[in-house]
Amino acid sequence: MTQSTQATEPKESTEPKESTEPTESMVTEVLAALDLPAGATVEPAGGATGETWKVWHDGTPYALRCVVPRPGVSGRFAAQLAAMRAAGSAGLPVPRVVRQARTPRFEVAVISWLPGLTVADALRSGHRSAYRLGELMGAAQRALHRVPAPAEVADAVDDGAAAPAGLDGAGRSGALLHLDWHPLNVLVDGDEVSGIVDWVNARRGHPLLDVARTYALFTVDPALGALSPAERDLLAEIAAGWAAGYGPEAASIPADCLRWAGQMMLADLAGRYAGDPDALEPLRRWTSGWADQAGAEAAAATSGRPGDRSAG
Repeated sequence: MTQSTQATEPKESTEPKESTEPTESMVTEVLAALDLPAGATVEPAGGATGETWKVWHDGTPYALRCVVPRPGVSGRFAAQLAAMRAAGSAGLPVPRVVRQARTPRFEVAVISWLPGLTVADALRSGHRSAYRLGELMGAAQRALHRVPAPAEVADAVDDGAAAPAGLDGAGRSGALLHLDWHPLNVLVDGDEVSGIVDWVNARRGHPLLDVARTYALFTVDPALGALSPAERDLLAEIAAGWAAGYGPEAASIPADCLRWAGQMMLADLAGRYAGDPDALEPLRRWTSGWADQAGAEAAAATSGRPGDRSAG
């Protein structure tokens, strides 16, 4: 079974960036805290911050999450682990937390290394249908949204983006949301999802917030500009399959949820693109268009006239 790189760089993480690339002293400290042998093989496993390493023990690979405790970060790290436990308890294929420890410098956890390939790698390896991979992604995300968020997970709506109007209650605002659901964070093995990774952005909220966020990642993430035309076509097929696999709600996302997703992405990316703010201009226009559309729909509802969904 081919193992994939399961710690790809999150497109937008709300966690502060500070490198934890493994140095000899760090590795010694972390392995001792986790009661792992000093000779265990440790290597970076990807990601912008170096916070995930790959460690081998008794011939078995594990992922090792390592963060530097700072105000707010410890709570988010605990939330990530709690989110994975909640999703795993519901039967979803997520990394299992094997061991946890804290050293004078780090908080660390060993989690299981999952089988399979990322959706992106599966396509590169010759999977026949981008649409089918998208369907698998959509169905798995819908299953996730049936899971109640644990108490450790924060609300999705914060000061970065105003809450969307008009979301129905029915107990759905307490769902577990991933908020970074894209082809690098979902693993597949054959015709099934074998893993859901990178829980840095896990939050509590209405499922439509996560759906809108995924649509934005498929549609307007500035990182998409680096894709070739052929890759963009494949991504569009994945997105179409994702909407079909998730169900009707993914095909008719409320305009104000899309406005929220755009504002969230702008807030997340502001620091990364501080030196190139023009790169975010298409995202600003997209977000503004959905904000205008949401306003028009609200006005139409008040007057009894239908709105015109044409912003995106």
